[in-house]
Amino acid sequence: MKGRYHILTIGIICTLLIIFIPGFGLCGEKYKLTIATGGTGGTYYPSGGGVGELLRSKLDIVEAATAEVTAGSVENAQLLNRGKTDMGLICWIGVVGANLKDKLPNLRTMFFIHGSTVHWAVGKDSGINTLLDLKGKKVALDAPGSAGLVSSELVLKLFGVDPDRDIKALRIKQSQGADAFKDGRIDAVFGDVGYPNSTFMELTTVRDVKILSFSDSDLNKIYSKYPSLPKETIPAGTYKNQTADINTYTEAGPFACRADLPDELVYQIVKTIHQNQKWLTQNVHQAIGRWQFDPAVGNLAPLHPGAAKYYKEIGLL
Repeated sequence: MKGRYHILTIGIICTLLIIFIPGFGLCGEKYKLTIATGGTGGTYYPSGGGVGELLRSKLDIVEAATAEVTAGSVENAQLLNRGKTDMGLICWIGVVGANLKDKLPNLRTMFFIHGSTVHWAVGKDSGINTLLDLKGKKVALDAPGSAGLVSSELVLKLFGVDPDRDIKALRIKQSQGADAFKDGRIDAVFGDVGYPNSTFMELTTVRDVKILSFSDSDLNKIYSKYPSLPKETIPAGTYKNQTADINTYTEAGPFACRADLPDELVYQIVKTIHQNQKWLTQNVHQAIGRWQFDPAVGNLAPLHPGAAKYYKEIGLL
């Protein structure tokens, strides 16, 4: 009988903890998490996979954490809002451009990820030096549902290039666009990826490639219109035969989660990733070294309480 009463007591305690302590999971519960990323050719997918590996190895409460291939940021935000995934990497310009900014009540932010650095790749001797030179050309943008498609179309329009009338736009995955560019079937390919990026590294080995560099005035024009597209420089030597810095822009955004993810779980996730950022940078992708753990992420989507708890702990809130 004592054994039965002991089990009953534990059950009652667990129930009370679940009811009265926000974010407290089931006693002994292990979480199977999903992380919405992007295409396999970008940096979101390996970054999400690396985070999943880290969480599985460091947190006893995480049984699995799997990176999912998606169309990118817009789809990721929608999946999180509908509760169809647990975490996701997002370029905020995609949310803004898709008019979703005020339609994501279930989205919460954990920290800033690296920006998705914009690459407009053309043939070195193509005569294409600016976005205006793309008129009349075949250009691979990005797949529907991605931040890349949204931002590429917004910026083209900003410089007087209508994606539907002035160019022959291919709205396909960036990996497919890269293949078409390698084969010489198109004139330019857009990519919003952390640098150095394996897809663009491969492009430079099979073709003489030039990644467009923007003037300061053009970059100021972009940033003035879209503050989530700040300037960024790809250092000389990042890609084969790149002898000078490339002045371009990046798509800033958060590592986000669904609002109902338990507070304690989010706290442990943010803490673990922050404390192991160096390992992720060295073993997964160097772009992770540019992740920022800062409560200012709440200026995008609201800050998750679990993340806020960690920032208070380390003196940032």
